[in-house]
Amino acid sequence: MKEFVINVTPLETRIALLEQGRLAELSIERQESPSVVGNIYKGRVDSVVPGMQAAFIDIGMEKNGFLYVSDIAGAEGTGDIELEGGVARAKTRAKRARQQPIETMLKKNQYVMVQVVKDQLGTKGPRLTNFITIPGRYMVLMPTVSTLGVSRKIESDEERQRLKKILQAVRPAKTGLITRTAGEGRDRREFEADARFLSRMWDRTKDKFERLNGPGLIREDLGPILRVVRDQFTADIERLTIDNDGEYSRILSFLDNLDPNLKKSIRLYKLKSPIFEKFGLEEEIEKALQRKVYLKSGGYLVIDQTEALVAIDVNTGKFTGKKQLEDTVFHTNMEAAQEIARQVRLRDMGGVIVCDFIDMRFESNRRKLLRQLTDALKNDRAKTTVSEISELGMIEMTRKRVKHSLIKALSQTCPYCEGSGMVRSVTTMTFDTLRRLQNLFCHSKEKHIILQVHPDVARRLRTENKELLDSITKSFDRIVEVESVSDFHVHDTKILRARSRQEVSI
Repeated sequence: MKEFVINVTPLETRIALLEQGRLAELSIERQESPSVVGNIYKGRVDSVVPGMQAAFIDIGMEKNGFLYVSDIAGAEGTGDIELEGGVARAKTRAKRARQQPIETMLKKNQYVMVQVVKDQLGTKGPRLTNFITIPGRYMVLMPTVSTLGVSRKIESDEERQRLKKILQAVRPAKTGLITRTAGEGRDRREFEADARFLSRMWDRTKDKFERLNGPGLIREDLGPILRVVRDQFTADIERLTIDNDGEYSRILSFLDNLDPNLKKSIRLYKLKSPIFEKFGLEEEIEKALQRKVYLKSGGYLVIDQTEALVAIDVNTGKFTGKKQLEDTVFHTNMEAAQEIARQVRLRDMGGVIVCDFIDMRFESNRRKLLRQLTDALKNDRAKTTVSEISELGMIEMTRKRVKHSLIKALSQTCPYCEGSGMVRSVTTMTFDTLRRLQNLFCHSKEKHIILQVHPDVARRLRTENKELLDSITKSFDRIVEVESVSDFHVHDTKILRARSRQEVSI
């Protein structure tokens, strides 16, 4: 069973996909930082960088977008195109490598039509493509290429051939089309209607490109809710539940034109208790932000996200098994593979992911583990590639990154540990505070001061390390009062003048 649960507030929209009652995917769009993926812009080439084979494009936003040579239509080697995560590109690396240099295709101040394929991530501007895609219900129009294709998720050879013949018949001149998964089993009339709609959209987009003076938006994609309805709400989704009257009505109106049969699966949530609480999703989201993920057997995963990669470590934990060690390890690894595939989707992790499974002796068990992981990843809409298991029991995989991971979207780097996950110990802070006092007394004539510190540091200065503190005060002939401040972080220290209680700077 699959279903969508949507929570709408004035500040953010949260869209959850549940599979068998468990949270599988979560998308969050906040009013202060809406996604621009899918939007089409008139861009002006700000600079071309031959060394990177990329160009920086002004699209009227705060940060310039960047466009790689492999994402420019019309370059040599881009004739054979596939749709990857909604983005058109040359099918093979060899074909992309044969493209002509970017400096021969783009010049400074040249205007070019581009589409956003990745939102701004950190300091990087939005990722752009010149392979424009305009999605309809049953197919995607690609006006900058002439490729015809069928979704890889449609497996029947007979159905693929039937759909290709329909595409050839309904294709607008000098354009490409790719059938979406929703097109499976649909007749020619439905594709013709979709093709007419997409052609009108493309004509309007071209017209706005010509009329617009300077860089700017020329076609905005649907909002997050209608985008999900268009792209993912198919007959295999049992229901969609939403807690907002206005958005509920908008979905029903949208489905009038898209697919009226799906309207019966839409539900308006009217209870007073928050919808995510009712479905048990708040607890699931909280777990998705934690470093440890516990398995049903008693084993657990440890997930660490770094700048360069994600490391996932598998541990047996409390699970000891009933037979031999190999059986225990195999059972834990198989369960972990299933959970890793779920966590990768849920946390929306991208880039290089290294999974450190527990080492197994038998090659047959390794093959079963690899098959378990690849099968579990088939539900993931993002493209993933999985390596063979190394001798050390590790599997490397890559997953296409389009937006911030869930952890980056919902949290910020700790100002104390700066992302390391570690803070200085009480012992370290006690000794550091004593050194600061010495330094102060060497450079200041303050006779009487108040030292404000974390309660645990204060306890150390009054007990185990009192002799050290007394030695320093006697050596400099000073008076120090130690004050415990309950809301201080262990790193916090303040030195005040006793009379005025003004802070003393060192």
